[in-house]
Amino acid sequence: MRRFFYRALAVAALVFASSMFLAGCQKKEETAIVFDDSFPLALAPDVEWCVVTEPYVAYKKNSDWGAEVTGHCRKGEIIQIRGKRQDSSGERWYYTEKGWLPGTSVSIYSNRLKAQKVADEILVQ
Repeated sequence: MRRFFYRALAVAALVFASSMFLAGCQKKEETAIVFDDSFPLALAPDVEWCVVTEPYVAYKKNSDWGAEVTGHCRKGEIIQIRGKRQDSSGERWYYTEKGWLPGTSVSIYSNRLKAQKVADEILVQ
């Protein structure tokens, strides 16, 4: 009688283990990965991005405080950096599509996703 009980228990355990194994092997619905291609250079290793940290910052025509203003940007804006320069006083300047921005008014990031995260935190404050 005991032998029959142990065999029945072993068969039940084998059936249970097999059913769990087969249930895990079922093909699940695949979720498609969607890539955001609105900024193709967002993860490019040689492109840097800046986030404006001051309420308002003026774009300058040259990398100089006395240079002509060509436009304005606001706190939390994300801008691609196209060039860098350091003036005679040691101030770092960053060239963008619209002009030069002083380094004291921006934070620099190696990719746009990092910059976006910081910009979102800045705008929540």
